[in-house]
Amino acid sequence: MPTPPLRDLSGLALMLAEGWQIEAPVLARLSWAQRRTGDLAYHVIITRAAQRSLIVIAETPDLHQYLAAHAIPVV
Repeated sequence: MPTPPLRDLSGLALMLAEGWQIEAPVLARLSWAQRRTGDLAYHVIITRAAQRSLIVIAETPDLHQYLAAHAIPVV
């Protein structure tokens, strides 16, 4: 399981480099912390061997580009 909570694309990239894989689809949900602004948070489930973990990442243009470049569906 990942050690600290990771909340950005660089943290996700680090986990992927360690052998974790993204389980599609990624879920786009209203951020609990930003309910009033309407900002989205992306819930990314990652897996490795028999382990699963959830990483919540704030919406950014870089995240959009990464998901599109890797053809990872977002619902």
